[in-house]
Amino acid sequence: MKIATVENNILAIIAGTFAATIAAEDIEAQFHALTHFPDRRAKIELGDLAERLNQFAVHVVELWNKACAPVPEQEIESFARRHVDLTRRYWAAEGRCMNWFITGPARFPVARNEKRMRISDARRADLKAHGAAARKAAKRKAFPHGADDEPIRSGDPVALQKIMTRIEETALAIDRMKAANAIIRRMEKDLASEEDMIAAVVADTGISPEAAANGIKLAPWQSRRGFTTTNSRAELRRLQQRLAILARMKERGTQSQELETSAGAVEIKENADIARIQLIFPGKPDDPTRRVLKASEFRWSPSQGAWQRHLNEAGRYAAQSVLKKISGAGAA
Repeated sequence: MKIATVENNILAIIAGTFAATIAAEDIEAQFHALTHFPDRRAKIELGDLAERLNQFAVHVVELWNKACAPVPEQEIESFARRHVDLTRRYWAAEGRCMNWFITGPARFPVARNEKRMRISDARRADLKAHGAAARKAAKRKAFPHGADDEPIRSGDPVALQKIMTRIEETALAIDRMKAANAIIRRMEKDLASEEDMIAAVVADTGISPEAAANGIKLAPWQSRRGFTTTNSRAELRRLQQRLAILARMKERGTQSQELETSAGAVEIKENADIARIQLIFPGKPDDPTRRVLKASEFRWSPSQGAWQRHLNEAGRYAAQSVLKKISGAGAA
C-alpha cells in the first residue's frame, strides 16, 4: 500500500481524508546553513518521509490481513497527520542549526548552536519514537489479545481453550520424541546409517526432516543421539498449572468490595473477565496517591476507568498494600 509518492521533487500524501503536498524547494531554505547542497538534502528528507509513511501503511495492511479484518484507513490517516507534523517540527529545528564549514568559523555562536542541535536531536528522536509507538498500538488493535505465536494472555476470552490446545500439542510432541528415541536406539543396535534413521523417524512419527536430523546427527560435543524431553515436560507442567489457576479464577468470577480511605470510598474489584485487579477511585487521586499506585505497578486504564494490574496473588497483595498506605490503617 502506497500513500506517499515523490515525483518531480514534490511529495504527495493521500491517506483517507488527509492530503498534503510538500515541494523540495519549499523546505530547501531550512538547510542552507547546514550543507553546500540544500537542494539534495531537501530531496533526501522528502524521500525519507515518504518511505516512513509507506512502511507504516504496509505494516498496518499486513497486520489486519493476518487478523482477517478490514484495513482501518483511519489508523493510517491519523499516523500520517501526526508524523507529517512531527517531521515539519524537526525540519524547523534543523533550520535553526548551523555548520561552521558553511557559515565560516569567525565569531561562530558555539553555545547557541549546541543548544539548537540538542533541540533538533530531540525532534528527530520524537520521529523515531512516534513510529515505534504507532506500530505497537496498531498491533494491539489488530490483536487485542495477542497473536497466535505470542504468549497466551489471561484476559483473552478463549484463553482456557488456547491453553488446553497448547497442552495437547506439547503432550503430542513429547510422545513423538519418545517414539523417535525408541526408533533411534533400535536402529543404532542394527548399525543403521544416519540417513536411514532420519527416514524412519520422519515416516513413523511425523517429525519434520530438519528436526529429525537435529536429533540424530551428532555435533562435535555430543556423544548420544536422540531427543530430550526435559524442557517440554517442564512446559507441560507449567501449562497445566496455569490452566488450573485460570479455571479457578473464572469459576470464582468477578468480585468487588468498597473500602473507605483517605482518598474516599475506593472500590477494589477482581475483574475475572479481563484478569485484572482494579482500584476504582471516586475521582482523580492526588499526586501522592498516584505515586503509591505506580510504585505498586498499578497503571491507569482509560477504557476501564480504573487503576489496574494483573489479577494474581501478587496483585491482590499489592492492592491491599496500596489501600493500607493511602488510608493509614489496615484494610479489611
